[in-house]
Amino acid sequence: MFGATSNSLKIVLIVLFYQLCCTHAQFNFHIAPYATNWFEASEYCHRMHSQLAIVDSEEKHNAVVDAAKATGLHSSGYFGVWLGATRLARTDIFTWHNTGRILEFTRWAPGEPSEYGEECVMIAYWPSQGFYWTWNDAYCLEKYYAICEFRSCILD
Repeated sequence: MFGATSNSLKIVLIVLFYQLCCTHAQFNFHIAPYATNWFEASEYCHRMHSQLAIVDSEEKHNAVVDAAKATGLHSSGYFGVWLGATRLARTDIFTWHNTGRILEFTRWAPGEPSEYGEECVMIAYWPSQGFYWTWNDAYCLEKYYAICEFRSCILD
């Protein structure tokens, strides 16, 4: 029994050391090779030991857009990636599903978010409808690509 406690203490100390020494976080993104609904997209990222992207700054928005553009899939004129935000938990406001935090940074397209019933958030490239890598609320069962966020720590 003492060994189990000792191992637990080691894990806690390692996590604390990591959090204290991690002065800069680097975010990397991976786009799933197929389109799926929001729930399956979230599960896909989880299986990849990551999460649907949390875009809480202009820098991260631009990084997600760059990753999406790099796929070349937007050349069809219609392309979207799921973000990790929904209003499934609180019907009145969008939150990041992994943290529960309210969205403070957004890049909604004009007129968005538009409808109740469209509970999940995606970044859309659909020029004919006025979406130029901007945010849209969408039906969670529609099929878009998962964009998974991997966080790595840079130690000084």
